[in-house]
Amino acid sequence: MPEQWAAVCKQSRARLEEGECPWEDATPYLYLKEKLQGKKSQHDIRHVFIDEAQDYSPFQLAYLKEAFSGSKMTILGDLNQAIYAQSFEAETMLSEGLYKKEEVKKLTLLRSYRSTRQIMAFAKHIIPSGEKIEPFQRDGEKPEWIQLGTEQREPVIVKQVEALKASGHETIALVCKTMEESLKAYRALKDKIPVKLIDEATYQFDKGFIIIPVYLAKGIEFDAAIINDASSGNYCREHERYLFYTACTRAMHRLIVLCSGDSTPFLADVPEETYEKKKKCGGENGEDLRLK
Repeated sequence: MPEQWAAVCKQSRARLEEGECPWEDATPYLYLKEKLQGKKSQHDIRHVFIDEAQDYSPFQLAYLKEAFSGSKMTILGDLNQAIYAQSFEAETMLSEGLYKKEEVKKLTLLRSYRSTRQIMAFAKHIIPSGEKIEPFQRDGEKPEWIQLGTEQREPVIVKQVEALKASGHETIALVCKTMEESLKAYRALKDKIPVKLIDEATYQFDKGFIIIPVYLAKGIEFDAAIINDASSGNYCREHERYLFYTACTRAMHRLIVLCSGDSTPFLADVPEETYEKKKKCGGENGEDLRLK
């Protein structure tokens, strides 16, 4: 057992007693439930597709193989978009040691079709393996890095969203790191511009401007994405490098990154020529000044 096993058990039990099942406990809970009540295999399912496999554990794979014992599987994932810390500290569903080579056909896809060439030229330098990514030859504008000074964040966001809508972009997302950050941004913006907050209970995405935490934006694309806070205080730990990469690559056509104070250290390896850096000065109507 891990050294912190007693603390893990205490935390899980406390949350279960409150009627909450942590995400990481869902599969063990189902496994135990079947041991007590009997197994219910899905014999009618012939093929199972598993997406975002980089954030699933070997135990979850074993459970799904038992649940769909007569099915073939297609497992899709990208380690560059792993968003949970445990994905870097243990095996995931993408670990090759979990499969017999003679039973598996592996395909490695390197071409990115979501974002423009300019967005990928910026984003691929955020992660160590980014040089292997081949961007699709669809041109667009360079990403914008806006350094906020005395200018308030909310007026900048409103101005950017209005400009993006005027340019014909129909789906615009303010991508935040956490749900707490998303709620804070929503409360600050909801009376200034039409906006919808996306949470775990949202099952439909409409056109317009939304606020969404990056872990819910994974696998989704938008015409334009605005990164709410790319400061060093928000994205600094090494596993957050992939979280930041995931946030930036939600944009298909336009990427705008906002930052107050020191920038995330993940920007250090990104060539300056891959993005347009601006700063805000003055009050609410302050001008954009390009920084070279």
